Amino acid sequence: MTIQFTRRQGWRHRLSPVQLWTGFQDWLTSAKHATIGFSLLRIIFAVAMLLVLLPSFADRHYLWGAGSWWVEPEARRRGWWEPFRLIFAKNDPVLFDLAYFALIALALLFLVGFKTRWVTPVLLLFWVGLSANTTLLTNGGDTLMRIVLVFALFADLSRHLSVDAWLRRRRGERAGRFDALRRRVPEWLSPLLHNTALILCCYQILLVYLVSSILKLQGEEWISGTALYYALSLTEFQVLPALSEAVWQVTPFIMVGTWFALVVQLTFPVALLWKPSRYVAVAGLSLTHFGIGLLLGLWPFSLAMIALDLLLVRDASWLRVRAVVGMVFTRGRRAVAASRESVHEGGDDLTPETPERRAA
Repeated sequence: MTIQFTRRQGWRHRLSPVQLWTGFQDWLTSAKHATIGFSLLRIIFAVAMLLVLLPSFADRHYLWGAGSWWVEPEARRRGWWEPFRLIFAKNDPVLFDLAYFALIALALLFLVGFKTRWVTPVLLLFWVGLSANTTLLTNGGDTLMRIVLVFALFADLSRHLSVDAWLRRRRGERAGRFDALRRRVPEWLSPLLHNTALILCCYQILLVYLVSSILKLQGEEWISGTALYYALSLTEFQVLPALSEAVWQVTPFIMVGTWFALVVQLTFPVALLWKPSRYVAVAGLSLTHFGIGLLLGLWPFSLAMIALDLLLVRDASWLRVRAVVGMVFTRGRRAVAASRESVHEGGDDLTPETPERRAA
């Protein structure tokens, strides 16, 4: 009875409003969370942008430049702020090309993580400017990236897997150019901004999944398990027609895939409350978005959603994954080296006996 009473008191203490608020404050200001996830988001977003810019290079003027006046009435109707529409000039192909090359360069710098704090706001400005020139090339991915990049302005995107991180390690204890200014800033401010950006990104992805699942419930095709069939049978989305045809002809796969996407998205907010179910949901949704990108060609949207899903994986989990992968590779190299040594020794034993060896 005493143990049970102590446990009840412990849970009451943990769930008390004062304790919850104190814990939330400590989580918000003590350290930056999901730094590996944000670094992966930076890389994936840059890849998604390059997948839009590089394949469209030959048709850039028709899609966004001087040849895209046919879409101007629709673009005007959307009501973009006029300064955004001046970045990519439709009247001057030379100025448009300069802005287009600048956007590609910014995406590459964002990919490698060089001067990320300065590159991110300029990249966001150019990405919005390109989107303002037309409104018929979107699939949801560019809109999602614009929203998330606003939050990411306050996040640490270059803690890992970046040139900035390599330069910080190389500099070591030497004073940087802005170290004196940084010492005047409170230590809790940077984690507060970073973790607030994380909360806003998680809210955005929860909003996307919740609204998407509610809308799916209103469609008869999702309830009957045939929505995936109709999506794969549309010729406009058949990037790999043979693969799409092979997939939608397997009825059990179509039904299970349709219901799986619906159930995972609908239960995603609840699955976040328990770590094992959260990781299962993240893996399932990432696999779903990879299939959307592969079969339907909606790579910007799929990559943006995968990048947001990965924010829900803690840094400690990524470090454990890296340790396990490193251990597997180390054991593999040792096994290969041992097999080579055994083959080499066995080869020496099987060499034919010569008079010289017989004398020895």
